[in-house]
Amino acid sequence: MVSCTAPAPRYEKLLGTVCFVNLFEDGKEDYYDEIFARLKAIDNEFNFSKGFSDLYRLNTFGGSKDVGVSEDVVKVLEASQKVSEITGGAFDVSIGPFVNLWRVNTDYPHVASQEEIDEIHPLVDYRKIFLNSQEHTVRFAETGMSLNFGGIAKGYAADEIVKICEKHKISKAVIDLGGNIYVYGKKAKKELWNVGIKNPESPDSMPLIKISVPQISVVTSGVYERYFDVGKKHYHHILSPFTGAPVENDLSSVTVISENSMLADALTTAFFIIGKEESLRLIPTMQKEFNAEFSAIFIEKNHTITFSKDFPYSSSILYEGWDQVVSPY
Repeated sequence: MVSCTAPAPRYEKLLGTVCFVNLFEDGKEDYYDEIFARLKAIDNEFNFSKGFSDLYRLNTFGGSKDVGVSEDVVKVLEASQKVSEITGGAFDVSIGPFVNLWRVNTDYPHVASQEEIDEIHPLVDYRKIFLNSQEHTVRFAETGMSLNFGGIAKGYAADEIVKICEKHKISKAVIDLGGNIYVYGKKAKKELWNVGIKNPESPDSMPLIKISVPQISVVTSGVYERYFDVGKKHYHHILSPFTGAPVENDLSSVTVISENSMLADALTTAFFIIGKEESLRLIPTMQKEFNAEFSAIFIEKNHTITFSKDFPYSSSILYEGWDQVVSPY
């Protein structure tokens, strides 16, 4: 007897997180193999710790010569540079020296001194990255610069999985790349998917917000994701290119919703850094520049939840004591 049961959803640790994909009844081993082979290829290009990766070679030699990179790196760097320009440098993949200094997501985190930050600050500047898209080469203006694509590569990977789903005419799928959620297709008998947004004060408990969405990407960045504590001081992983330190503002998390997961990924970081008010005013500009729709949710430490103007999805707050605000911008 031949079993008609679809293979179980698959997960694997890649891109610095656990990558989970569920193709439901359309799942075939060949499809999962193709998806995870694509994820591994992207990981091999963007993983700075692998000695053969594009990123490792770029960070090692980019200050002294042109370094050849893949089409994937070119695409992601082109998008990164454009987001950097529009956000005034709030999103900046050249933040690698600060990431290496603080070592937040490692077994040996470090509280950087102002002297240490000041010494390497000139190395963090997206305008010092020179990309030749035609030749597929990148060079840095200064030795010691290094890139970190942690704020955009997972979104790019999610978009690439969606392309595979489209190619094989998958009816529905859930893609979860460490908090970068992409719900694809339509649920049985229901057009919309329910996606939860974590409570920053209790991320392992029931979600704080439930939103109902069509096929789309939901990406969240928050202070609860990767961090370390020294005494009563909380140091999270969202570093500002302007100060060289973890961002200190009123926000606990930022969620961006868009069909373009790569841009949503980058914008969660940028919006967290520039803050709620400036981000809300910037959304129309982003939509025009990228010809894409973006919606956002800002969760603040004072228990205020702000939805961007004309937020198109139904939502509900699942805890008492939180105030809901709709942005006028």
